Amino acid sequence: MEGIYENTDIIMTPEEIERIMRVLRKFDIESVKLTGGEPMLRDDIIEIVYRLRNLEFKEISMTTNGTRFPQLAKKLRDAGLNRVNISLHSVDPQKFCWIIGTKSTDGGKRLQYTIDAIKAALDAGMETVKLNVVVMKGVNEDEIDDMIKFVKTLGHDNCILQLIELVHEGGASDAEFFRKYYYNLEPIEDALKKRAIKCITRKLHLRRQYILPENVWVELVRPMTSCDFCMNDSRIRITHDGKFKPCLMRDDNLVDFLVPMRNGASDEELEKLFLKAVYLREPFWKPNEVRPSDEIRIVY
Repeated sequence: MEGIYENTDIIMTPEEIERIMRVLRKFDIESVKLTGGEPMLRDDIIEIVYRLRNLEFKEISMTTNGTRFPQLAKKLRDAGLNRVNISLHSVDPQKFCWIIGTKSTDGGKRLQYTIDAIKAALDAGMETVKLNVVVMKGVNEDEIDDMIKFVKTLGHDNCILQLIELVHEGGASDAEFFRKYYYNLEPIEDALKKRAIKCITRKLHLRRQYILPENVWVELVRPMTSCDFCMNDSRIRITHDGKFKPCLMRDDNLVDFLVPMRNGASDEELEKLFLKAVYLREPFWKPNEVRPSDEIRIVY
């Protein structure tokens, strides 16, 4: 669960997700991303996507590790899913298993399942398929060229390799992990600059995308710990248990709307709770300005 650390038995139903998103459409929110945790663990995920499509969002996307995607990619696309990010932190079977925390003897099978999920997403006609790679020192920082070659073999122009700098989210164990595996993406970006035939800067977080001679797009997500990053993060998140989460890095300013909703709150009351959450938006790294929200993420 993204930014949520406690377990809970409370989870929004598809009807409740549809209702809160219908309320938020009044604020001209145009896109929604289903993320996690793992949204594909929900048996009703296709129904959720379908209900969101009926609200006429410009874009519905998802972040997943590929669970059930080989079987459900076409149904999800037909239900209204436009884009998907799939985690692929290594193309080496043993490394892949170490990163996802499973037995190395299952390496080839587990990696192939994820590759099948990527191919299924592309074959289903997703507008964009991003491969999320968290780069870690001593683990996979030497695989960038292999990743680029892999994307090239897929033969789709709408597949993007997304390299992500490891983030320290807090806590003693996380700090130790961060110190051991953090890898600054600057050397990789410098190499990409020299190699690229084109570079663009996305409005979202000022992220840079490089197109290489191999006709492969590479996007970098770095660094998170800056005012520029926060200033250009126009998202607000919704937790699986029905709370607005103004900041990914904080859990002390959540605004509960599910309890009021289940107690009979009107749409106008839910709107006020959303505006309260927007008012509480205080970037973790202080910016000089605050931008309005234009995307909602539902996290599990």
